[in-house]
Amino acid sequence: MSYRRACERCWRRNPEQTEVLRFNDLELDTGTRVAHRGQREIELSTTEYELLQLFMRRPRQVLTRDIIMERVWGYDFGGASNVLEVYVGYLRSKLEAGGEPRLLHTVRGAGYTLREKNEGDPKS
Repeated sequence: MSYRRACERCWRRNPEQTEVLRFNDLELDTGTRVAHRGQREIELSTTEYELLQLFMRRPRQVLTRDIIMERVWGYDFGGASNVLEVYVGYLRSKLEAGGEPRLLHTVRGAGYTLREKNEGDPKS
């Protein structure tokens, strides 16, 4: 069973168990599935929500493409598709729409990470 399906089954059994994930000025309410960047509310599609939740549960960790594809889409999608890059782009656009600094960074040759601008890489 994929991680996503297991999480959905768990949520259906315990819908009252919600939490607010926080990183920097970003918040994600797992009960309402609504994100906030500062005071600004961010509407997310189901896939954008799953992707953001994955990053917020593992801040500062580099997540590989394979891990993200398995946890968000539930399978190994293969190397030909750019679906991950497209959704990272959608999510970045929404997270940075108010002119806020980037939190979702590409780690060349490794994957993606949720971190502040100056953490770990002075060029980011």
